[in-house]
Amino acid sequence: MKTCSRSFNEELQGLGITKDAIEAVWPIWWSDEAEGSVSAQAEMRFSVARRLGLSPKSVIGEHQPEFVRRHNAKFKGLSTYGEPEQAALTSFCIALGRHLEKGVPERTTSLENLADPAIVRNAVLARSPFISLPDICAVCWDFGIPVVHLRVFPLSAKNMVATAVKTLDGFAVLVGKDSRFPALTAYHVAHELGHIAAGHLVESEAIIDLEEWKEQSERDQEEREADEFAMELLTGQKSPSLKCASSPKSGLELAYAINSAYAVQQIEPGTLALCYGYQTSDWKTAYASLNHIYKRKQDVWCSLNTTATKQLDWTAYKDDEEAYIRAVIGAI
Repeated sequence: MKTCSRSFNEELQGLGITKDAIEAVWPIWWSDEAEGSVSAQAEMRFSVARRLGLSPKSVIGEHQPEFVRRHNAKFKGLSTYGEPEQAALTSFCIALGRHLEKGVPERTTSLENLADPAIVRNAVLARSPFISLPDICAVCWDFGIPVVHLRVFPLSAKNMVATAVKTLDGFAVLVGKDSRFPALTAYHVAHELGHIAAGHLVESEAIIDLEEWKEQSERDQEEREADEFAMELLTGQKSPSLKCASSPKSGLELAYAINSAYAVQQIEPGTLALCYGYQTSDWKTAYASLNHIYKRKQDVWCSLNTTATKQLDWTAYKDDEEAYIRAVIGAI
């Protein structure tokens, strides 16, 4: 005979939720003894529902579990996700953003000051030679916007680059794409910050970016605005360029050209390489140069989530909520 927890687990897997995600959202207090308690079973189901974004009513009785936020997100880029997967991803991200919000320190800067990327950039450059990934994250946290990398993903196909979600009283940025080059993630975070700054979340609860790069002509108005915000914040220009005496024949040549230009332009070297790729569409050379720019490779998610663990006020969470968040971000 199937136990209550096993049946519920199978129902969740039937919705396409990964085993890792189910394990992450499952209450740590659950035990074999709890199987015999009707109230414990109900509380377990309600806890899981809150963390996955399921309708509470749908997890009790004979109902089929149902995601509450099926149409509350804008998906940007070509999607391999059908409507059920979109509902699952949207609900998971919004639920996580709202849980993170509980532990976010009071913002030190008004969100109104986020509107002009030039002002934000100048404030950062007052203490840094250029804007790097840690600087971008510091800006987000100053505005009360948590930034985390999802080490546990709700779906088996991890096609999300990053997303901006609207929480109860603010916003959150969730990164899905793995990278070993900080400039790539810095751009993704800045792009999501652009969506927030431009007010793109006024009529939706999430914007989920599924593709890393597209030609400008193929991007909608919101994507172009978020791009321009990110580029102006990172480089001081909406359409930055790298002028070379001749076209670099290799990533090493491009890295040399960048090394002589980044300090003058106050642009992080890896970001300048991305500008070259953006400008020329020669992404092969741009990416190859990153291997020379970053001598020491790193898993960028560690930087994001280490910062998050330091920024979050863990005393704001119950033990069970803390365990859930730490599981999703990799227990840094």
